[in-house]
Amino acid sequence: MLTPNDEILAGCQRLVDSSPGPVVLEVLIAALRTSYHLKRVHVLLTQIAGDAIKNWRGGERAFPNRDLLRHVSQVYRHGVMPEDLHFVLEMCSDPTLAPKKSADVEDLRVYWFSSLAKLKDPDVEAFCRKIVTEDLGRWTDYRFVEAMKIVARFWQPADAGSFTLISKQYPDSLTRRDAKRILQRKTT
Repeated sequence: MLTPNDEILAGCQRLVDSSPGPVVLEVLIAALRTSYHLKRVHVLLTQIAGDAIKNWRGGERAFPNRDLLRHVSQVYRHGVMPEDLHFVLEMCSDPTLAPKKSADVEDLRVYWFSSLAKLKDPDVEAFCRKIVTEDLGRWTDYRFVEAMKIVARFWQPADAGSFTLISKQYPDSLTRRDAKRILQRKTT
């Protein structure tokens, strides 16, 4: 674990700038685990995530790059700021991060929703409400559950119909239960 000071963070920046492999970057992310909330560390995490998605789009889809995208997304939320909105929305909607085959159940976009949930912006509400509305009754979008939780924060009376349907028909019983609780809390 690193205790960040200007010298250590400058060294970390040089390391990230040298374009090391995903495994090295994962070690750096782990070493900075008590400092994710710091602005300079957040800038490093943004650069790491940006480089990782660029490599992913370029065809580097091996497990080390997949793991890097997963881990950087999980810690990104600690320092997420309003100015990160467009980057986070891009990561939550990037089609290259979606499962390619029906047998592939990992949707790397889902991991970015913990950052998205921390941002208070009408674009977040619209994005999540669109996911919920478009997937009602189909239940095929892995982002649905996370989007549903965010929609509950931006509740509108019209959401009651969607949440009623979710509470009765969603295939997962925990999600049905959560929808019932949200519906009761918001409509009573």
